[in-house]
Amino acid sequence: MFQRLSNYFTGIKKFDTNFKLYLIMVFLSNMSFGVFLAEFNLYILSIGIKADFLGIILSLTPFAQALAAIPIGFIAEKIGNKYALIMINTIVGIAHLLRVISPNKILIMIGSFLTGVVACGYFVVQMPFISSYILREKNKAFTFTSIIFYGGQSLGVLLGGILPGILRGYVRTDSIAYQIILIAFSLIIILATMPLLKLQYDKPADTRKISFSPYINHIDAHTIYFAVIEFFIGISMMLLILFMNILFINYYRANLDEFGMITSLLIIPTALFLFIGPHFSKKYSTLKVVMISRFLAALFALLTAFNLSPLVGGGSYIFFRAFIGLAQSLWVAYAVSVATKRSRVATSAWLEATFQIGSGIAALVGGLLIASNMYSSIGIVASVAMFIAFMLTWVFFGRKAEMYHIDAELTT
Repeated sequence: MFQRLSNYFTGIKKFDTNFKLYLIMVFLSNMSFGVFLAEFNLYILSIGIKADFLGIILSLTPFAQALAAIPIGFIAEKIGNKYALIMINTIVGIAHLLRVISPNKILIMIGSFLTGVVACGYFVVQMPFISSYILREKNKAFTFTSIIFYGGQSLGVLLGGILPGILRGYVRTDSIAYQIILIAFSLIIILATMPLLKLQYDKPADTRKISFSPYINHIDAHTIYFAVIEFFIGISMMLLILFMNILFINYYRANLDEFGMITSLLIIPTALFLFIGPHFSKKYSTLKVVMISRFLAALFALLTAFNLSPLVGGGSYIFFRAFIGLAQSLWVAYAVSVATKRSRVATSAWLEATFQIGSGIAALVGGLLIASNMYSSIGIVASVAMFIAFMLTWVFFGRKAEMYHIDAELTT
């Protein structure tokens, strides 16, 4: 086991320098996003905005992402991954700053919408970016990217839970403490762009041939299947991710410190699952591992719906996200292999678009449920949506025996 772990990280050292620079940005940005996950909606509620309007604010980002996913994919193909990533991360940092620099509702909404307009590019660009620099062991590259993603986010959530308590002794209100912390981490997102400046320029092969055809007119059938499934995953994931800190405080009767400390443990099962996931995908097929992970995620989402202790409820949430993390990492690699070379960016864009539509609906529904004190319904709806995603994965792909042969391509 330890030898396998050593060989795994030794192999990572051989990854392309461009990929390593990308991982630095992923870690720093997601650390900041983790702080926002812990504090942003609490900050909004602390300045007097109601929960149902919070749902509207949170929904603006994913709905904007859904609208912009295809245009961002088109732009990325035209200008290349380097400049696309620089543009995306810089604007996302500025947009996050707009959300917290002032309690003005209009400015907060503009920042939330602007965040979504460009943030979709992270996912859209990731698939072709990694594929272009990692010729072998794509599964390992996607897996390690996910580990860095969750590692940064776990650290951010931990900081987001601890820092307000530290600042309370120096500021008058919780809202001021939240605001100072969120402004600081908005600036860190902008600074995370610096490593991207050293990326090798990847000039598009032939921009004259880039068109919207693969996105709409001649969309691949598999792209449609992936997109439909991703819609329900977006609903399930974001219902709990967006509102779990409120559940901790108002439903489990815990505090933000406990939320930060418990949620930061997410990196442990997630890293373990992501590490062993490729091994099981080789042994049992990627699709089977994805389906089992989604089924278990649905069960853990349901468990969060019961009025349990913060430890049990938080643990259920951690395993819910860990199994989704495993499934999504392998799912993206699977999508790369199933999609034709010409439709890879289009597939990535549509996955992002439908995921974000589901996320926007989750934000609106979650805001209404929180405003009505129907906390348990959040876990129930999240569980049902994930179970639907599980069933559709089986209907669209599981019954097609030839799809299992794709797994051999994931490690080459």
